[in-house]
Amino acid sequence: MIKLVQKDLKLFFSNRRNVLLTFALPIILITLFVFVFGGVGKSKNQSKKYDLTVSDLDNTASSKYAIAQLDSQKSIHVIPEQLIAAQEAVKKGKIDAVLILHKGFADSLNNGNSLPIELQYDEAQEAQVGMLQQALFSTFIALPYSKKDNMVKILNKRFDKILGKTDEKTRNRVHAQFETLNNTIENGREKKSDAKASDFSSGSEIKMTKLVAAKEDNSLSLVQSVAGTAIMMLLFSVAGMGATLLDEKQEGTLKKLLYSPMRPDNILFGKMIYVNIISVIQLLIMFVYAWMVFGLDIMHHLPSLLLMIIATAYACSSFGVFIASVAKSRQQVQGLSTLIVLLMSSIGGSMMPVFLMPAFLQKISVFTVNYWGIQGFYDIFWRLLPLIDFAFLSRVLALILIGTLFNFIALKMFRKNILKIA
Repeated sequence: MIKLVQKDLKLFFSNRRNVLLTFALPIILITLFVFVFGGVGKSKNQSKKYDLTVSDLDNTASSKYAIAQLDSQKSIHVIPEQLIAAQEAVKKGKIDAVLILHKGFADSLNNGNSLPIELQYDEAQEAQVGMLQQALFSTFIALPYSKKDNMVKILNKRFDKILGKTDEKTRNRVHAQFETLNNTIENGREKKSDAKASDFSSGSEIKMTKLVAAKEDNSLSLVQSVAGTAIMMLLFSVAGMGATLLDEKQEGTLKKLLYSPMRPDNILFGKMIYVNIISVIQLLIMFVYAWMVFGLDIMHHLPSLLLMIIATAYACSSFGVFIASVAKSRQQVQGLSTLIVLLMSSIGGSMMPVFLMPAFLQKISVFTVNYWGIQGFYDIFWRLLPLIDFAFLSRVLALILIGTLFNFIALKMFRKNILKIA
């Protein structure tokens, strides 16, 4: 029995693919998801500032003061921008939200009225915006009371509104009681260094407006599920299809083809065309299924959808041929493809939306096929960008460039690794 155990252990550890999938891959994925979910600790003081786009329509000393107060917070970095440009950036997914200080901000601040402030945002970024609200609230709630005299004046006006037609004697008594209360609060604030004006105020609400929201039947979760899963499964499929090159070499079919009149490079080109055709069909079937079963609206976006499917299939199929060209056996293809596809899918947004990831992972995600494909399908079904929109076409171009790069490397490696040893 011991001999059998020793034999099985020896066979297991002699197979690099088994060792990789059993030990290395879980460690890599654990590390990745720890970063994704924020498990690697940074203190709150070391966290990266949130870049908040602000449009100041009031353009007064008071509105500029409010923006300066906002920018002074440890968690926020203010980026001034014109309203129309900022709204376009939100619609195209370049930024999460835009904070608008409407006209009349200064008058409302001085008169103690509700402040005309609005946060327009992309519903897809609701988690980020929810955390941002807390920082905004703590800043704007304290603005009317940043100076003691202003605080007394504003609250007295609010008391007058509440009291309505109450007689003058009652008004004076209320104001006197407030003066006493305010003095007590000020004394407490002076003795307590960490006390803030917002601790003693009633504040203003921030109007929340979804600039980009679910339309028709295309919810965010549906688009994410279909696009993310379709690209990840396609990457697994094309790796297997590309590996047929190695099967043909092992079976002697490749050698027979080399003796035929065709150019050797045409063997690889034929494989590329085959993989591309199957990839397009696979994506079409998955999106038609999502339309028929889950109600994903594809009919109103057919030209954009077909273009994105072709570009995504081209990039993914080139990855499959590339893997087959650099590997020396089907076992290597299986091991490499599993590891790379899972990594790309984790970082690129197939397993989790990119906007939920830390900033540094979001930057790395742009090097994956998944990222550009998913963002392109977001543009079609969520942001509803037209076919000729530059943001959408940039995703298509990125996929074509990735596919062309993979194909170029695959051709070089095919000549080196496949043809010379066939």
